[in-house]
Amino acid sequence: MVLSVNEEDCAMNDYAQHRAEAAEATGSLALLWNLIRNWRARRAVARLDTLDDFLLDDIGVTRSEVRWAAGLPLSVNAALELEEQANRRRRRGP
Repeated sequence: MVLSVNEEDCAMNDYAQHRAEAAEATGSLALLWNLIRNWRARRAVARLDTLDDFLLDDIGVTRSEVRWAAGLPLSVNAALELEEQANRRRRRGP
């Protein structure tokens, strides 16, 4: 089957448009999954606030760090940020 130049252009435009729409949908899905993952992480971090200070010390975090991380926006993974914050504090020393 031989297509005219105009038909080829139309087919290429359709192909490019469908690829862009698929990429956008995939990006949106990835964003949704990131938000869900971050929401779950924030819930897990917020539960740490129910532990006593001795357990938090054993874990290596402070209550203020836990509360700070639990208040981060959903665009940020609170568990990873809490870990980074605790590591920075340990590197600085007491």
